[in-house]
Amino acid sequence: MTVFDGHCDTVDRLMEGSELNVRSAKGQVDIPRLIEGGVDVQVFACLAGGTQKPHGYYSNLAMKKINTLRQQFSKHSKFIELALKLSDIHRINQSGKISAILAIESGQAIENNLNYLRSFYNLGVRIMTLTWKNTDWADASQDKMKHNGLTGFGKSVIKEMNKLGMIIDVSHSADKTVMDVLKASSDPIIASHSCAKAISDHPRNLSDKLIKDIAGSGGVLCVNFYSIHLDKRFRIEHNKKRNPDPPLFTKVIDHIEHIIKVGGIDAVGLGSDFDGKIIPPKGLEDASKIPKITEALLSRGYLEEEIVKIMGGNCLRVFGQVCGI
Repeated sequence: MTVFDGHCDTVDRLMEGSELNVRSAKGQVDIPRLIEGGVDVQVFACLAGGTQKPHGYYSNLAMKKINTLRQQFSKHSKFIELALKLSDIHRINQSGKISAILAIESGQAIENNLNYLRSFYNLGVRIMTLTWKNTDWADASQDKMKHNGLTGFGKSVIKEMNKLGMIIDVSHSADKTVMDVLKASSDPIIASHSCAKAISDHPRNLSDKLIKDIAGSGGVLCVNFYSIHLDKRFRIEHNKKRNPDPPLFTKVIDHIEHIIKVGGIDAVGLGSDFDGKIIPPKGLEDASKIPKITEALLSRGYLEEEIVKIMGGNCLRVFGQVCGI
């Protein structure tokens, strides 16, 4: 079984001087924890989005984060290696190492220029989360609608990502953006760190309709471990500046089960959002605790072949289909 985590923000800690091979006192993802948790494939996101900055700011920030990660992978190559296609993952994991995948979080990083997108691809980026805040060409889920989804240029970004073999990630995207992406993309898409809105009504979570539509495209929804996305009660109390207890990690299983009920067993994966300043559920405090998900799925009666898909098989399928075998 291959365990695949679709999203972490660990690079921000590495930019401050942490080493990937050192068990961090504060961090949630590092090589010791990944090994302990049996994580075979880790997607490392490079967040490069936010309020309006001068031209070049976000592309330079993404470049710095990519370079930081590549340097760490090179420095600790006995344990981790960058994967660009599916056969890389198989080769790396068979050698006893962790496969790393590079992602950009926020299309602001491409500076409204497809040449930037191509450059990031050439640096090894294989996933791009289209929005964090609104871009000039796509609406985000927690911003005011500006474009009614994707603009014409936004659709050209989708087509170019299809052409390059880069996975389109709609976490943080507005519902209309997701619908427009599904119409424009010839490849399956993912939501790398999102939950089910029917269980927890948060703007970042996905409706049953979108779950069905993403599943229908052959895509995957990777369940986020952030308690404010997992549990409505926790979010309300947290927003009132109270100190609520996080939910039990079984909330993650509840979201997995709902996505399976709505979209089928081939439509779900894991996207922890670790090191993204999240408050995790009790029992899933860091990457070393991932085996608890397998144990919980077994206790709820899931078959081995189903668990293989949930824990990583579905994400591997999309990675191979989009990025190449």
